[in-house]
Amino acid sequence: VYKRQVSTQSTGVLPMARELSEDEIKSCFAALDTDGDGVITRDDLAFGIRALGKIPSQEQIKKLQEEIGTTALIDIKVFSSAVKKPFPLPHTAEKSMRDTFKELDANNDGTIPESELRQMLLTLGNPMSHKEVDTLMQEMEVDNAGRVRYDKFIDVVINGCPVGDGLL
Repeated sequence: VYKRQVSTQSTGVLPMARELSEDEIKSCFAALDTDGDGVITRDDLAFGIRALGKIPSQEQIKKLQEEIGTTALIDIKVFSSAVKKPFPLPHTAEKSMRDTFKELDANNDGTIPESELRQMLLTLGNPMSHKEVDTLMQEMEVDNAGRVRYDKFIDVVINGCPVGDGLL
């Protein structure tokens, strides 16, 4: 599982609706640069953008990667420029997410099977990678019946991923 530590504000949560500070960007980059050589991969770029609270589509990530170049490793300057681009923020999708989950809640108990949630994240809309899904699911509580409370899932997505607790 993909674990990295990024320390940010005392809350441990990256805010969604404000501009990112240079320190947050540098901390995220440093966490992604595991070998300390000053560069990260194209896959790490997408993960970093999402870790900093933005939800770019796969199409937006692909376009960004094409702008950067196919073989290029990404330094802090390119990473900083990329994360400052105007990608959608999770709170803009909250109502739609809640409505969708309510429709999928066959038991009308506020939960859905973890396996269904994983499958949706991997295949629908802007699919996430297995690594991203595993990382996100570490924050979810799964009950004895293998179900996840979707209101808690949405809250984590909307309010930010706790980054001081090994999520990155």
